[in-house]
Amino acid sequence: MNAETMYTLGQLTRCAFPEGAPPDLVVTLLAKPATGLTSLLNSYPARAADECFNQLMSRLPPALFDSQEAKESNQGPFWLGYYHWGALHEQEAVFGTEELQEAGRALYGDRWQTDLTRELGLKDARRIRQWMSEDRPIPAGVWAQIAQLLRSRGFQALALASKFEKAPAPEKH
Repeated sequence: MNAETMYTLGQLTRCAFPEGAPPDLVVTLLAKPATGLTSLLNSYPARAADECFNQLMSRLPPALFDSQEAKESNQGPFWLGYYHWGALHEQEAVFGTEELQEAGRALYGDRWQTDLTRELGLKDARRIRQWMSEDRPIPAGVWAQIAQLLRSRGFQALALASKFEKAPAPEKH
């Protein structure tokens, strides 16, 4: 089980159980992710979950098997996802259209809506336009995905800058 999948499972768990998941469910998710996911999906909170839960589900691989048991080292990403989701959910009221536009432009430039639509796994850019016009609330899970995209882009940019800084100076003739 890779770290990204475990991170998403942590987010799903906190999305379904914002006040804290049952300990037996967490133990199962950490030891046997596929069995834990089945239990999570059969729980009442998951069945009543909103759009955020469905978006998170779409980020999981198409098939999980318990033979892909989570290594102890991949349990950290589960807890990161769990706590990141909780923090973002608590801050949901703080963020709005201004922050969405700021993040979109930082990631993709002035024509950010189409690219962000693709990265968030949305069907079309109308959803982002609905968020921007405040016709629909921006789900908390979107902020977690945007934070992950920004981190990833930041790491890529830093690695590239480091590469350029370490390049040998051209010889003068």
